[in-house]
Amino acid sequence: LMFPLTKTSDINATAFCFCRSWRLLALALVLATVQLITHLFDISAPGFQRRSARFSHAKALCHNYNYSAPFINNVSTYGGVSGGHWEYDGNAPRPFNFSVDVCKATYLENDKGDCKLGGCPSDLMNWRYLDRNGRPYPRFDVCGFRRRMSNKRILFIGCSLSRQQVLALAWTLGHRKIKWKRTYPPFPIIRKCTTGRSCLVDAESNITICHQFMGSIATKVYREGNYTLDHSRRGHGDSSCMLSDNKRMKKMNSFDFDFIFVQSIAWWTDLGRVLDSPTSPSSWVSKMLPAVYYDSMKALISMLTSRQSTRVIFTLGHTGMDCINKTGPEPFSMEAIPSTKGWDHTGKFWDASLDLIREEQMDVQIVDAREPLMQSVHAHKGPWDCLHFCMNSAANNMYLDIYWNEVFSVARDEVAGEAHW
Repeated sequence: LMFPLTKTSDINATAFCFCRSWRLLALALVLATVQLITHLFDISAPGFQRRSARFSHAKALCHNYNYSAPFINNVSTYGGVSGGHWEYDGNAPRPFNFSVDVCKATYLENDKGDCKLGGCPSDLMNWRYLDRNGRPYPRFDVCGFRRRMSNKRILFIGCSLSRQQVLALAWTLGHRKIKWKRTYPPFPIIRKCTTGRSCLVDAESNITICHQFMGSIATKVYREGNYTLDHSRRGHGDSSCMLSDNKRMKKMNSFDFDFIFVQSIAWWTDLGRVLDSPTSPSSWVSKMLPAVYYDSMKALISMLTSRQSTRVIFTLGHTGMDCINKTGPEPFSMEAIPSTKGWDHTGKFWDASLDLIREEQMDVQIVDAREPLMQSVHAHKGPWDCLHFCMNSAANNMYLDIYWNEVFSVARDEVAGEAHW
C-alpha cells in the first residue's frame, strides 16, 4: 500500500528495492496486487458497500420475487389475466416491504396520501393471481426489466392511479430515496392547466422513468341548442394544455420516449356533476362526455404516435368499486360498479377508448388489466377511498406484472391480434 502502482517507473522502482530478497519481493507483489484491486474496484471507498448492497438487493429481488413458474414471452400460453382469480398465499414473495419512511422519501407530486395506509391490512401482499388454468401469473422480473430496458425512456401519463404504479415500480427496483426532477407548464399557462412531469433515472441500467399528471382534457367548446360544454370551467384537473401549440409548452411537453403508457378515465367520470349549470346540465354533459373524450384522446394519442420509434400503450385499468367491509377479492361485474363519483359511467369511456383505437387504426397496444384489478375490492384504502389501492397490496403491483408480460418482455413486432392496432 506504500507504493501506488500508477506508472511503469513506479513498478520498476519497487522491484529494484526488493530484488535482493525474494521473500520481500513476494510480499511487495501481494501488497501491490491488493492495492491494484482496491484502486480498480474502489473497495475502500465509502460508496462501495452501498453500491454492492444495491446490486445485491437487485439480485435478491430477481431471485425472491418470481414464482416457480417459468418465464415465458407468450403469456397467452399461461392464460393471461382473463378468466383468472386471486388466491391467498401466506408465503407469497414480496416485491418490496412497504415503509412509511421510504414512501415519504420518494413520494410524487407533493402528495403524501400514498403513504397513509389507514385501514390497509398488513397481509395484502399475500395474494397471488392465478390464470384461468390455475397457474400463478408470471411476476415482474427486475433483472429482466433492467436488461431489456437498459438506456430506455419510459413515461406514464395519467392521474394518481398511474402515479401509484410508478411509485410501485421505483420501490420494486430498490429505490429508497428519490429526488425527482420536476417540470411544470410555464407561466401563465400553469395557472390554468394542471399537469406536471416528474422523472427519475435508475442508474444501474440508465433507465429514465417519468410520470406526467393528466386529469381530463378537451380540444374545443361543445354546443348543442342552448347548451354549452366548456371544459375549461372545471379548473383544477384541466390538463388541456398538453395539446397546446405554445412553444414553451411544447418544450416542457416533449414526448421523446421509447415507451408511453396512457391511462385516463378517473377524472372524466364525474365531469357531469363538476360542470353542472343551467347552460350545461349534468344529464346533457354526461351524454356528451364520450364524444368529448373520443376527440381529446384522438388528439393526444395522434401526437404521441407521431414519433414512430415510440411504443404507445393504452391501459384499460380499474375504477372505483364498493370496498366497504370487503376482506377478500370478489368476481367482477359491470353491475357492481357504484354510482359514486360517476364510476358507473366508466364503461362508456372504456368503450370509447377501444372504438377510437380500432376505428382510427392507431399504432397503439391495448393492455387490458381490468379483470384482476376490478376483483381487488379488498385492497382499497377504506370506505373513504374505494378508488386507490393500498400501496402495500399485490393489486397495485399487478399492473407491473402485466406490463412485464405484455409489454417490456415482448418486442413490438411480436404483439399480435387485438392487443395491437
